[in-house]
Amino acid sequence: MIIIFIYKENFFYDYILQDDLQSVKEKIKDKQQNYYLKDIPKKGGLRYLNCIEKETPLYEYQTSLKNKFLKNIPISENAYGFVKGRSYYDFLVPHIRGNKERYFLRIDIKDFFDSITADILEETFKYYFKTDAKTSNEMVELIIDIISLNDVLPQGAVTSPVVSNIVFRQLDIRIQKYCDKLKVVYTRYADDLLFSSVNDRIHEPFFIKMISKILKTLNLNINFSKIKKSKEEISLNGFVVGQNIRISRKKKRDINRVIFIYKDKEPKTTSELLTLLNSQNFTSRARKNNEYFSSKISLLNYLSGYRSFLISWLPRSKQSVNYKSMKSFIKNLEELILNIINLD
Repeated sequence: MIIIFIYKENFFYDYILQDDLQSVKEKIKDKQQNYYLKDIPKKGGLRYLNCIEKETPLYEYQTSLKNKFLKNIPISENAYGFVKGRSYYDFLVPHIRGNKERYFLRIDIKDFFDSITADILEETFKYYFKTDAKTSNEMVELIIDIISLNDVLPQGAVTSPVVSNIVFRQLDIRIQKYCDKLKVVYTRYADDLLFSSVNDRIHEPFFIKMISKILKTLNLNINFSKIKKSKEEISLNGFVVGQNIRISRKKKRDINRVIFIYKDKEPKTTSELLTLLNSQNFTSRARKNNEYFSSKISLLNYLSGYRSFLISWLPRSKQSVNYKSMKSFIKNLEELILNIINLD
């Protein structure tokens, strides 16, 4: 059953939330206690996320809202982050230039989730409720109470990713219409906006100023320190987009370092290997408590995750110039993982 609009109050409570208004309010009145702080290592320190506890009524309400209502609301074709069946690779593909000269621009939105306030959520969701004004407002207020924390969208809530795309839909449409006039390609992955064009107009101040103006209609601001302009190719989060898409040398450097250290030093125990690795300087991994890897499990999770990632990025054609080298790299990584599993 695909639900986009709510026409009946009892349907909202009985089918979507499976609870009555007063019970929901009572169960989420102390919702701060349903969240925990999670610290995420980053360059220069840590950032903190408010993450929802799974064994709570609030988690159940958010999950039900997402599965029975929110995921059915249309989002723009420009959105690639938090979208089933779409990946970061897909986000980059439209910008492949082939043999043509191309200009690139990356714009980052400052404090993306924290900028999506309760007022913005109310303005977004009231459109989807078609009962009388009083009842619709009541349901919208309840949804906002369920999905927000301290009057903003918490990044670690079940509903936040899909809600962010719903909120951003109208902005995506406006940005796309503007880009169509200038023959600019536009895609978005969460708070990353990527533009490319055969002319350099996207590098001129007027273009960024217009994008900023559109974003400000929802009180979203550009992080000007993270604006990135380039010609021929652009490197983003360890990937290079140009004539094709490839993994940057910098991103592969850390994995190569782990492989080299294992082969060169031949550690006999996990403890010995971890000591060797934690004495290194990794460019794409942050330290936590002065360690890159705290245990065998954390190291194996890192390597296995990278293996899965590489497999997903294998060129579609076995005849591709990068296919054989990536297959060889994956094989070396798999051998390393098996060797580490067998360490004491």
